Amino acid sequence: MSHDSEAAYASGEIADIIQSKAGLFFGTLTAGGTWKLSAGREGSTVWPLADGLIQATNSKPTVSDVSIAFEYKRPNEGVHGILTAVGQSLAYIEKGYDASVICIPKSYVSHANPGTHVKNIIETTAPDAPITVYMYDTPDMASTRPFNKKLTCVRDIDLSKTVVHRSISSKKLSGQISTIWAHVREGMSHPDAFFRYCQGVKIISSVGEDKSKYVFPKEVIAAVKRMDPTADPCMYLSNTPGDSMSDKAWRYVWFNYYFWDKLIPIYNSKSPYLVNDIETKIRIDSSTNQKLFSGRVDSIKAKLVNKLNSGTGFTEDDAWDEYVSKVRKDAHSYREVIDSGLYQIGLLDEDGLLTDYGYKYVNACEKAGNAPYSDEPMNILRAVSLQVGQFDVFLYTAYKYSQQRFSKSFDDFTKIKRLNSGNKIEFKSQDYLDWLDDILTNQLHMYKKTTQRAGGTRRPFQAEMAYLKKLGFVYPDEAFKRGTGLNIDWPLVEGSLLFFQSL
Repeated sequence: MSHDSEAAYASGEIADIIQSKAGLFFGTLTAGGTWKLSAGREGSTVWPLADGLIQATNSKPTVSDVSIAFEYKRPNEGVHGILTAVGQSLAYIEKGYDASVICIPKSYVSHANPGTHVKNIIETTAPDAPITVYMYDTPDMASTRPFNKKLTCVRDIDLSKTVVHRSISSKKLSGQISTIWAHVREGMSHPDAFFRYCQGVKIISSVGEDKSKYVFPKEVIAAVKRMDPTADPCMYLSNTPGDSMSDKAWRYVWFNYYFWDKLIPIYNSKSPYLVNDIETKIRIDSSTNQKLFSGRVDSIKAKLVNKLNSGTGFTEDDAWDEYVSKVRKDAHSYREVIDSGLYQIGLLDEDGLLTDYGYKYVNACEKAGNAPYSDEPMNILRAVSLQVGQFDVFLYTAYKYSQQRFSKSFDDFTKIKRLNSGNKIEFKSQDYLDWLDDILTNQLHMYKKTTQRAGGTRRPFQAEMAYLKKLGFVYPDEAFKRGTGLNIDWPLVEGSLLFFQSL
């Protein structure tokens, strides 16, 4: 397991420990409510970056969430790691975290008791700092909970009695916690979308941005001005506030591949109005382009055309105003998923520039004829998704818990469906995923429940399943099996982990 994967398991276990003694850890901050803790990764790329994030939410809405930075050191980092851990933990509090957790080995070859050493440093220099310290014995990575009974707390705190010292310029952390593994979303996290964004970064970081190339119909410009008279149409439609690398890269992708000139019009004829059903230039597989704003009866273009044809006084200006608002909203949603996903799987760095893996990925796509679904680009994407994106944690955890469950009862989550042609055994995949969701959420604290979206129709791991099928780690045509649960292509997983070593 990689450093990040070990850190994921350790942070989840410590989240469970803190939750079990929440009254002592949070002290008077509890205010009569109960705490729910979730371990994950930072949702932003603002330096300094913690190895993990533990977020605590209280059942009383009047009690503020608590964000705890997590710093994990392995034995091979050496004893100097215990000093950097202290400095990093203080930096996380300065950044805006409410507390920090340091997790270090129980001993080093050259230091028999590093935990006590770290505790003494903190209590001598910053005795009221909200920093807690844990030591760990060698984790059992074959176990369902590798750090269970392997952790010892050597410095505990009552958070309500600690004092945070930070500069006036520091701000409270914003943004939602992500899962342990990289943030993806079905319908958005396509390899071609990843490639085109990374390619945009490569181009813009080399030759710069030319916004004059982005030209819009007069109806779109007029609608933007009605919505915000001071707005730059280019920045408004792409929902980009400035000129950071990520802003420029997103404008490049949005206007060249999503909201491009032939797709932009709502309709392509009048009397009656007919939907302009042009596709995006983003491929969802090697031969199919993604639809956006059209293609469904409930798409924005279909709704607006129906209103225009209804004869109820709904004007073209009304239609363009609604359309522009939807474009701006979707630009934000797509960007949020794509650029954060690319950072979390290791193709972008915290400044929005390509990493070494990012360059290798883009170059492989371009060498294949701008074909991200070709073998070499997909091999790279699989490898970084597993190792850096930590989907290995999701797959191995699902496998280990499923193996344990089905070894006791092979036919769990199955139902006999009686047909005229004979009985059929049916695997109840949603019941299985609900069970897995409970484990990752309530036992391992690796999966944070979020407000239900899409009218409450989202199911557990909906996005993860779509992405893992796309990469081939889960068999697309038979994602679940009786007596197995998640049907994982282990040769592909192991091959991808080996491939990562050669990158």
